[in-house]
Parts: sequence; structure tokens; C-alpha cells
Amino acid sequence: MLDRLFADVADAGELVLRLGLGIVFIGHGWGKLQNPSAFAELLRQLRVPAPKLLAWVVTLLETVGAALIIVGVATRLMALGLAINMLVALVNLRIGKAPFLSGPEGEGWDFELLLLVSSLALVFTGPGRFALDPYLGL
Repeated sequence: MLDRLFADVADAGELVLRLGLGIVFIGHGWGKLQNPSAFAELLRQLRVPAPKLLAWVVTLLETVGAALIIVGVATRLMALGLAINMLVALVNLRIGKAPFLSGPEGEGWDFELLLLVSSLALVFTGPGRFALDPYLGL
């Protein structure tokens, strides 16, 4: 019964996912864009190779890439990049160093996990009907 009720708006799910994911990533990327050298310094302290280059790659992915996801351009590619970004963040910064759930003991890694699986969902489902990708042949 619910399938019939939501049949006409089924493609809106990908749109909602793209909007939510894109807005969150833009928010996080915007802070990095305001001070890319501070983010590069963090990467250097973590012994990430080419920290200045990768700081810009991540910053652009989280801002421009997220904006592209919102409008549905190169959605799968941008979502894959963001999924890799979150996987690296989880492995290097969170898992084993923080509790799973955020709480009084500090920030957990549940949020990064949610961003990772949401990005992967877009990789697998694609942008949906309400996107520019289908019109661009992507």
C-alpha cells in the first residue's frame, strides 16, 4: 500500500539525499576554504603525503564537489570521492581513537560513518531523475 502511495515521488529520495549530503559537506568544506593552510598543517601533523595538495583536493571536493552533487552533475564520481574522503578520515582520525557515538566523552565517529554510507548510497543509486546527469549523458 505504501509503495503505491509514494510511487509518484519515488525519485525524490535521491534528490533529498543529494541535498542533505551536499549541504553538510559544503558546510565542512567552507571552513577549510576559509583557512586552507590550517587544514594543510593538520594533514602534515598526521604525516599525510603532499599535505598542501591534498588539503586543496579535499577542500574543493567538499565545496565544489558537494555543489555538483546538489545539482546532480558527476554525482557518482563526486560521491565516490567523498566516500573515500570519509573512509580516510575514519581510519586515520576516528576509529580506535574515539567512541562510536558522540556523547559526554567526546565526538564519536558515527557522523563520519553516516556521511560515508550516504555517499556510497549515491554511488550505487545514482543521482535520480531530478538531476542534470541524465540530461548530460553522465
